[in-house]
Amino acid sequence: MGSLSMSSSTSRSISAPTEHVVTFGQQRPGALFVPLRPLGDGPALETWESNEDVMFGSATADATLPLAEASRELYSRVIAEVRDAGFPYFVRMWNYVGGINESEEDVERYKLFCAGRHDAFVEAGYHHDVDLPAASAVGMRGPGLIAYFLAAREPGMQVENPRQVAAYNYPPQYGVKSPSFSRATVWKDTVFVSGTSSVVGHATVHQGNVLAQLDETLRNIDVVLGQTGRTLADITSAKTYVRNAADYEAIAARLAPLFANNVFVEADICRADLLLEIEAVAR
Repeated sequence: MGSLSMSSSTSRSISAPTEHVVTFGQQRPGALFVPLRPLGDGPALETWESNEDVMFGSATADATLPLAEASRELYSRVIAEVRDAGFPYFVRMWNYVGGINESEEDVERYKLFCAGRHDAFVEAGYHHDVDLPAASAVGMRGPGLIAYFLAAREPGMQVENPRQVAAYNYPPQYGVKSPSFSRATVWKDTVFVSGTSSVVGHATVHQGNVLAQLDETLRNIDVVLGQTGRTLADITSAKTYVRNAADYEAIAARLAPLFANNVFVEADICRADLLLEIEAVAR
């Protein structure tokens, strides 16, 4: 049998805010480490807070279980944990999948990850049109699965993008079980924008053209923010995943006037024809 480990702030009464650090590329004592290569000169880390309204948590699964099983088990345990702790509503989830575009028993590993996540949500009674958090899922070096999340005492509001088919309604070509996330979640004064790429309807557009994909990605983010009464100017932080490190400088130059706080990391995107993905927080 494989193993799954969990670490989170799960106390039933969090009396004071607690900071949680996520690092990319370089380990740091007390921080959650994600083995993705940072790009650029800035610090590759994030800081999230647990307080009386929201908790941060993380979970990892090793590579000895089939990925669909590991994903379902991880999500089932995380769901049980946040409910037991009194924070039953996910508002944001991050997933890092080893070899995301590789195959396992002739099925792409991203599709297997989605299948396990889908089954865990359904078994726990989630409704895909109202209960799904904003999320990202990208590839990382090495095996296994890393997830971290923000869960709240009160629900957020699920937001979709009119330019895109809701991920949970994707046709079967993207997997027998649909990806289980919303395009964004509004929680209090914050909008968490999911990992967003150059997808219109349900199809990848501008294959092979990284800057055209970047422009399409920004259009998608702007439109989904517009559903909440916000624009790109309201983004306070972003993270950009770049498939090919050689594309970093061109992408960074295009984004520099838009995002003052942007972490860049090298990562495989959930579809082999996507060259970048951007997630954001707006207030």
